[in-house]
Amino acid sequence: MYTIQDRYIHGNSYALLMDNIEFLTWRFNEETKQYWLKLHVPSGKEIRIRVSENELRDIVDTWSMNMMELDIGDEHGLDK
Repeated sequence: MYTIQDRYIHGNSYALLMDNIEFLTWRFNEETKQYWLKLHVPSGKEIRIRVSENELRDIVDTWSMNMMELDIGDEHGLDK
């Protein structure tokens, strides 16, 4: 569980300014139909959270300030 407020992402054991995230990676879990999202920070560490596709899109939109179009979806990895 997490919340995003004022460009901070808060979880049960972390609070991270979105501007401090270097990059994001994610992997789809076929069984749960959810994504494991990793928030990579400059120290080389990462924060892992389990999210739905909509939550993944919201986090990517917030992190990129709506400057990135996320293409996920069909068997080819493209929405279109």
